[in-house]
Amino acid sequence: MKKFDVLVVGSGAGLEVASFAAEKEMSVAIVEEGPLGGTCLNRGCIPSKMLIHSSDVAEAIKNSGKFGIKSKIESIDFASIVKRVSEVVDTDSAGIEKSVRENGNPILYKMRGKFIGPKQMQVGDGQIEADKVFIVGGTRPSIPPIPGLKNTPFLDSTKALRLEKQPKHLIIIGGGYIAAELAHFYGALGTKITILVRGNLMLSDEDEEIAQWFTKKFSKKYEILFNTQAESVSYQNGNFIITLKDSERKLESDQLLVVTGRVPNTDILDVKTTGVEVNDNGYIKVNEYLETNVDGIWAFGDILGILPFRHTANDQVGFSIRNAFTDKKVPFNPFAIGHAVFSSPQVGGVGKTEQELKKEGTAYKVGRAELKDTGMGGALQENGLAKVLTDKNGEKILGAHIVGHEASTLIHEVIVAMKANGTVKAITNSVYIHPALPEWLQRAFFAIE
Repeated sequence: MKKFDVLVVGSGAGLEVASFAAEKEMSVAIVEEGPLGGTCLNRGCIPSKMLIHSSDVAEAIKNSGKFGIKSKIESIDFASIVKRVSEVVDTDSAGIEKSVRENGNPILYKMRGKFIGPKQMQVGDGQIEADKVFIVGGTRPSIPPIPGLKNTPFLDSTKALRLEKQPKHLIIIGGGYIAAELAHFYGALGTKITILVRGNLMLSDEDEEIAQWFTKKFSKKYEILFNTQAESVSYQNGNFIITLKDSERKLESDQLLVVTGRVPNTDILDVKTTGVEVNDNGYIKVNEYLETNVDGIWAFGDILGILPFRHTANDQVGFSIRNAFTDKKVPFNPFAIGHAVFSSPQVGGVGKTEQELKKEGTAYKVGRAELKDTGMGGALQENGLAKVLTDKNGEKILGAHIVGHEASTLIHEVIVAMKANGTVKAITNSVYIHPALPEWLQRAFFAIE
C-alpha cells in the first residue's frame, strides 16, 4: 500500500488543498474519476452560464421591438453554440490535468476510488493511504424511480449541456434552479418547453414571494404543469411518452430532461468504511472546523449539503487548509453566502427567507421595491421585485431576495453589507448613482416598515 502525506478525493476546489500541500513539499495524491476541475467546470456553473448567455442574446433580439428596433434571428446554429462551450471546458480541464501530471506531485489517480479502511482507498488495482484526507467528492444527479425511465435515453443535467441537436420539444421533470436555467437556455433558442412541477411553484426553495413572481412570469413563456407527476415513461420511435399520475393525459416529446435534485457521492466512495459519519441523506457530517468525526479527515464542498455552490467550496477550502495545516483553527461560517439563478428573469438571494423567519418565530420587518418604479426600470421596460428582511428594529439585515434584471449581480450589494457590518444604514446612507439599477435595491431598504 502506497503511503502519502495528503490524499484529496475530488479535483474541484480540492485542487487548492493539493497544490498547497505540494508546495509545502508534502507527498500528495489526488483521486478523480472524471475530468479535472470538478462539477463546476465540467458539468455545472461554467458551461451552463456560457450556454445561457447565448439565450440571453437571443431573448434580447426578440424583445428589441419594444425599444423601436426591428430585428430578427435568421437562424440558430445550436451545434456550434454547444461545441464552442464544450471545447472551452475540455481545454481548460485538459490543461489542469497536464499541469498536475507534469509536476509529478501531486500524483493523479484518474479513476474511481473507494475507501477500504481508515484513511485507506482502493484505486484500480492499487491501494493508497494518507495521514491527512480531504473528501471533496461532490454530488451527482438524483434520478427518481419512475417506471420505465431508466430504459430510455433521457437527459440529466450533465448530458443536457452537451446535446448536439436542438430538441423541438423538451419536457422537463423538476422545478428547481437547474430546471429554470435549462428551460431558459433551450426555450429562448426556440425549443418548445413543458415543465412538470410537483408543487404549485417553480423555485420553491426561494423566498415564497420571489418564487411566486418568478413562477408567474415564467409561466407566460413556457407551459408549466403544476401539481403534476410522471407515472411512467416510455420511448418509442424516437419520442418520449410520459403518462401523468391522476390524469388521462399523455405527453410526447423528442427529448426529456430529468432534474429532480442531487445526491452526495458518499455511497460510491463508501466513506462509512473509513469511519466517517453521514446524515440521513448521505451528506458527510462535519464540525465548525470542517472536520469529520475521524481524526485527520476533513470534508467540504457539495458533499456536505451546506449551500452547495462552488463559491461555498471556494470559501471552505481556505478554512480547511488553515485548520489542517496550522496550529490555529478557524471556524467556517456560512453566514451571508448568497446564490443566484441565471434564468430569465434572474433570481438572487442571501440570508433568511420570510418563511424561514416565520418558522423560527423571529420578529422581522420587510421592505419591498418594484423595478418599474425606478428610472432604470422605465428604460428597461421591465419589472421585478427586490425584497429585504431585517430584525424587528429595521436595523440588522437578515436576508434579501431579488427577482428581475441582473439579480445575480445586485444581490452582491447585500452580501457585502451583511459581511461588513450587517446594518441597513450601510446601504441607506450610501449615495447611489441615479438612475443606475442599484437604486432599485436601495429603495427596498428605504421602504422597510
